[in-house]
Amino acid sequence: MLTQLFIVIVTIINNILLVKYGARSVYGADIPLSAFVVIMKLFQIVLNIAIGIAVGAQPIVGYNYGAKQYDRVKQLLKLVLKWTAIVGTVCTALFEVAPKMFILMFGADSELYLDFAINCLRIYLSLILFTCLQKVCAIFLQSIGHAKAAAPLSALRDVLLILISLVAPRLLGVTGVFWAAPIADALAMVVTAIVMLRLWKKINQMEQNNAQQFTLPQMPTQKGTVITISREHGSGGKLIGQLLADKLGIPCYYKEMVAVAAKESGLAKEFISNINADENAVMKDLYLSTEIVQNAITAQDKAIRKIADSGSCVIVGRSANYVLQEYPNAIHVFIYAPKDFRIKRVMETYGDSPEKAESNIRRADSARANYYKNISGNTWGERHNYDLLIDSSVGIEKCASAIGEFIGKRQNQ
Repeated sequence: MLTQLFIVIVTIINNILLVKYGARSVYGADIPLSAFVVIMKLFQIVLNIAIGIAVGAQPIVGYNYGAKQYDRVKQLLKLVLKWTAIVGTVCTALFEVAPKMFILMFGADSELYLDFAINCLRIYLSLILFTCLQKVCAIFLQSIGHAKAAAPLSALRDVLLILISLVAPRLLGVTGVFWAAPIADALAMVVTAIVMLRLWKKINQMEQNNAQQFTLPQMPTQKGTVITISREHGSGGKLIGQLLADKLGIPCYYKEMVAVAAKESGLAKEFISNINADENAVMKDLYLSTEIVQNAITAQDKAIRKIADSGSCVIVGRSANYVLQEYPNAIHVFIYAPKDFRIKRVMETYGDSPEKAESNIRRADSARANYYKNISGNTWGERHNYDLLIDSSVGIEKCASAIGEFIGKRQNQ
């Protein structure tokens, strides 16, 4: 979708430039415009083939990455790049050797047009191989949940193309519009190669660490109330949940539920743990829409229900209040606090400066809100979604005691 949007933008800008600079040349405005339409059709055909290869592999790549099958992920990347390179190389060879054949498929009114179109086709599509590889790499990044890097990388070539298109015609005339493409392709490919090499090293490191095992948490066995704790970052919600569990003599689950989800789904513990990590809001929506992340969310929801079905406990975070909204024995608590209080706690806990603490609070709360909105369609922190909302600035211990008293009264009703 992002690629198609930029193709439209590039087409509009190039059309304007071709009319402007074409009118100043012997070709006039019509010949450059007609040639550009033909070249863009050929460009989109080749690019769609490459994108089809990458999209076809996307669910397989995503699943294997989530399951920590990093060797398979690397093999799939090699395979996708191999076939993309074959398609790009063959098409480039055909465009360079027999450009006239492709131009004549769409018709030619004059020799002047034919000569111009042949020359510009060779120029514009000379590095289409790089375009294909660059777009495929961006799709690969998205398939393994790296949406924050995938979107800018996908747009990089097109942004460079627009910028270079505005400058090149001033130096090279109307053909400068076409020369902008291979220049943008080359620059974007350099950046893509750097990103993918770093990713390759990261995957190798993750593969080496894959031998580390984790133990599943012990399930609760005492029947009774399940308490879900949702909280603003810096409000002390996790600590309150642990204190509350100690007072009630029941287990508290935070990161531990991720181990259950990993065991049940075959996905990596770290991957599931990071599905609601801090992200830019726009990138977060893209990230959460990927198939592998949706699988992780489903696995996590099943783990939360499995823990709740086993007995009384406290569950901190992971939008458990929504997952367990139909459970009659569940009590849902939202913990909040004034910003100054939260900034102070984050500074004390993580050693952040006031500015960094405030930034981290904003990012963390935004990520939690986006995640909650994505899975539930509801607003995170909205009072109607919870049984109790409590301000933790009254004191962590007092807060835990107040929640315990509330639960006791509910149980006695």
